[in-house]
Amino acid sequence: METDDWALLNELVQKDHVILTPSQAHDDFYVIDYAVKYNGFIVTNDMFRDHVSNKRTFHGKRLTSSWVRSHCIDFTFVGKEFMPNPRAMERVFNFQPSATESLPSAGTPSSSSSLHRTQSSNENVEADNVNEDGMVVDHKGTKRGKNIDLSEVTYYKVPRELLPMLHGEGGETMDKFQEYTGTYIVLPSHSASASPSVSNVLTLSIYGPEASRQQAVGHLDAFLLQMQQQYAYQQQQQYMASQAGMHPQQQQYAPSNGTPDDHMMEIDPY
Repeated sequence: METDDWALLNELVQKDHVILTPSQAHDDFYVIDYAVKYNGFIVTNDMFRDHVSNKRTFHGKRLTSSWVRSHCIDFTFVGKEFMPNPRAMERVFNFQPSATESLPSAGTPSSSSSLHRTQSSNENVEADNVNEDGMVVDHKGTKRGKNIDLSEVTYYKVPRELLPMLHGEGGETMDKFQEYTGTYIVLPSHSASASPSVSNVLTLSIYGPEASRQQAVGHLDAFLLQMQQQYAYQQQQQYMASQAGMHPQQQQYAPSNGTPDDHMMEIDPY
């Protein structure tokens, strides 16, 4: 960019018309979180299909494809000219937030997010309801009353073979762990544990306040140490069994050290 462009960019940033995000693997989390919080638009050609399919939640609302289509502006370049989609820009120019959008929901903690709207008093509605913006209300997350700040993140390395244990049964293990620690954790999918890769280490992204992230890291350290010891014990047993099959006369018996039957992550306070 030339000097004049930088000056314009700085001016837009000062007026809160543009935000700058860190260049990280999950930088789209920052953008979506900001757009949901202030009911804004995102200039991008990304439809965030991975976040929609993984049912990512922002400010108590689950991201949906309809919200992405209505709040994302695709673009192209003709030579050096930047050209956003004119039809999408019409939505921006004609956008008029309702008077209630800036008010917090009556049944939820106070928040500046324009997506916190008054919930229906009908208790027979389904657990997940689509609101007028196309976002799906995550009542489970709203009851916790926690809006995780996605601008603070800690990256945590885990062995590839332990990924299924972290996910747990249907993802419930990690859901409970996030609720307990007050964090939002992005894990690689199950397929990552089986895919061929040069590295045997995967990276978790832990979002939330510093104290919550430190608590999550402490529990993960203890859990991974236990799982690595158990994994090493199982490998030793398999090796001894294979050796016994090859040399029956030299069969040996391992000491009967009890191992936990439960392979799920245990969440115990310090």
